[in-house]
Amino acid sequence: MTNNYSKLLALLTLVLFFSACNEPDEINLKTSGVYIYHEGAFGSNNATIGNYDPESYEYNPDLYSGQNGSKIGDVQQNILIENGMIYSVLNGSNSIDIMGNNLKSESKIRIPELNKPRDIAVHGDIAFIANWGPYNENFALINSEILVIDLNTNELIDRIDTEEYPEHLLIKNNKLIVSHASFDGSISELSVINMDNLQIETIIEVPAGPQEFEEDDAGNIWVVCTSGSLLKLKASLNGIQDEIKLGNKVLGDIDAHEDLIYYYSENQISYLKISDNSTNNTGIEVQMETPYAFAVDPVTGDFYLGDATDYSSEGLVYRYSNEGELIDTFESGIIPTQFSFNIERER
Repeated sequence: MTNNYSKLLALLTLVLFFSACNEPDEINLKTSGVYIYHEGAFGSNNATIGNYDPESYEYNPDLYSGQNGSKIGDVQQNILIENGMIYSVLNGSNSIDIMGNNLKSESKIRIPELNKPRDIAVHGDIAFIANWGPYNENFALINSEILVIDLNTNELIDRIDTEEYPEHLLIKNNKLIVSHASFDGSISELSVINMDNLQIETIIEVPAGPQEFEEDDAGNIWVVCTSGSLLKLKASLNGIQDEIKLGNKVLGDIDAHEDLIYYYSENQISYLKISDNSTNNTGIEVQMETPYAFAVDPVTGDFYLGDATDYSSEGLVYRYSNEGELIDTFESGIIPTQFSFNIERER
């Protein structure tokens, strides 16, 4: 799974741009398309990016191939949208594909040091890549690190040793936050790296399974732990301010919308009210064979969920309104893992 935390950037950029020309109440935005990212079957080089039109309900199962004349690669692990570019982390291909908003590939990061990359964060012309590294004879990781890349040349300029299993990345206040989550729960922590000296300055012990980060409208950073917790980090990023125990295991994807953080747990879409840390469920029940992806449309509040089914057949995507109406369901690619939303001004 992958992190959804950057998909709002396009929306915020548009709002700021049009605010300079119009009164805020004159700005009407709409979701013009939804990109659906798929891991594909391991070793099969069949990761895909499809496009869904929320108005016509039409779905193009592999827009990336149509734009580039080839498949994107093997195991699309994570997506970042930053400064108008889309960064696709390809765990099996050991590469990063860098695309424009139309999915046209512009360059690739391919260096020998890339070994099972998991996520990417970008700050100016510098990229940070969570790199699992090699396995030992018992299939345990032995040399995980954060690779530092110059995006002008796509070449390696530095390396940061970390705890094994670096998973998700987020940049905030000149710090790089890294979640670590091993399969057996023996590693469950956050590393906070000072970006001035590229040194780890804080290790934060957390409940098992820290995954995706989310920033709310007030600038607070949240992390979801699949064992059943939402954590609000201190503003200093040196510890946990609040832990909200959810009572059940939770999918590793969360999304903030208005004053709520939505999450998927026990076949239910639920939410945390940010203002008072109370939790409740929406009453929307979605039965999936293999829950794998969850996101909220930042304009309409519609929910999108991805079912990986048997990990080798076409996956399923469900779209619900914020009020709980099932709007659409359709087959997508193999293992739908992430959604991003193309936002434009309504004409």
